[in-house]
Amino acid sequence: MTMSPPEYDLRPETRARQRAELIAIVSQETATPPRRRLVPLVAAAAVVAITAGLAVGLPALRSDNGQPPVSGTNKSQPATVEPLSDADKARLGKICLGRSRTPYVKPGQEELEVNDGFRFSNAPGDAFITTWVVIRHRPFALWTACGMNSEGKLLQVVSNARDRVLYHEVDNRAIGAGSYAAHVTRITIAVGNQAPVDAVLRHGFFYAPVPYVRVRGPHTAATPLPYTVRGYDAVGQLVYTSPKNDGEWRAALNPCYIGKPVTGTGRIPGPGPKICRRSFSWNYLPQ
Repeated sequence: MTMSPPEYDLRPETRARQRAELIAIVSQETATPPRRRLVPLVAAAAVVAITAGLAVGLPALRSDNGQPPVSGTNKSQPATVEPLSDADKARLGKICLGRSRTPYVKPGQEELEVNDGFRFSNAPGDAFITTWVVIRHRPFALWTACGMNSEGKLLQVVSNARDRVLYHEVDNRAIGAGSYAAHVTRITIAVGNQAPVDAVLRHGFFYAPVPYVRVRGPHTAATPLPYTVRGYDAVGQLVYTSPKNDGEWRAALNPCYIGKPVTGTGRIPGPGPKICRRSFSWNYLPQ
């Protein structure tokens, strides 16, 4: 049975908060007037999954499979990758830029820089994404990872900007892909009751060749989410587990956070560290 992910989107206030953060980051690096400081909506929302013309914003996903957390030292079979040729990186980089170009900038102001490109060498037949290319939108400190299927069709776009606030150690808003905090060194993704797959961590983004899963029918707070995402630190300690159902996912959307606010967005509201959660900063790791 073919399935696809739950059709959720971030709440308007959450999208607005992320958009403000990215605009503040980009505006620090350009003297362009405010109307030209806008970053792409895809970057502000952090991710767009493009399937059959439908853009779907995805939460961090987890399935309630009843299994205990995977030990940080008990490695599952990792995904393996092979680099793209320079010609393929250049070709796919242009496609990626065309779908994620920063609006409101003058012609020629934004330059394409391809930073990474690879394909999974052991992807299963039902893998949603098999190839990724990562570009930088110069002169901005803004990066976009574009995912293609086995036919070369662009299906996912995941963007992030230097020093953007992460509200979780693992920021999983795409199908088997996303961003992570610097102290996270391992990420696993399990689909339903299947064994977890170790994601590939490359320069601030993570990727795993998982299928496109959809939860059909009406949703309640108890509706389980199909993906289990876990993050581990360097000593194998579990530091992040994604919500297991709709209720947990919605409850995690807008709590208060503590941490260093992004310049230009004001203070992060909240009563204090005993109640608020810690936030993190994302930084692309240079090659």
